[in-house]
Amino acid sequence: MSDGKHGPTPSLRPTAPSTLAVAALVGAALTLLLVARYYQQAPDLAWYNSVVVLALAVLLAWMAWTTRKALRPSKKRLQAAAVDGTGPSPAPGRLEGPEHALQIARYAVLAKAASIAGAVFFGAYLGFTIWLAVQAGRLTAAADDLPAAVLGTVACAALTAAAVWLEHSCRIPPQDRDDDRPDRP
Repeated sequence: MSDGKHGPTPSLRPTAPSTLAVAALVGAALTLLLVARYYQQAPDLAWYNSVVVLALAVLLAWMAWTTRKALRPSKKRLQAAAVDGTGPSPAPGRLEGPEHALQIARYAVLAKAASIAGAVFFGAYLGFTIWLAVQAGRLTAAADDLPAAVLGTVACAALTAAAVWLEHSCRIPPQDRDDDRPDRP
């Protein structure tokens, strides 16, 4: 993707649902293979790991909410800005300076990385949860680890969902065309 004059054009495409599905399946398959062979050597699952992942999911969801609010202000906020001259810019999605645009780009990269990592760990926790659920009747250690594995699965699903929402919130809405501007090809 180059125009020949200015070098490569940077691009960041939205994460495809198929990418997340494949990442989760690979994580689940590898975990099922490894846990079936090495469960006795694995450390105990700790619930606080899942709490940290949930906290990260909440942070990403908050970032998505504030980003969406900044790029797509409500009609009420737009009317208040037009009357008072304060608040968000009257044009939805209009970025105020290069710093703001760079922040949105950084959020998009963070969201893409977090969604893929969340999907991989979701698959890993899901594979572990499935194996523990099957073995819970035979092994007391498996029954003890099952609640932490379920919590981890839910936390990673929440992380992936929040990251996808943040990635979606970073999309710039289409601008209304001004009548005084000539149409571009």
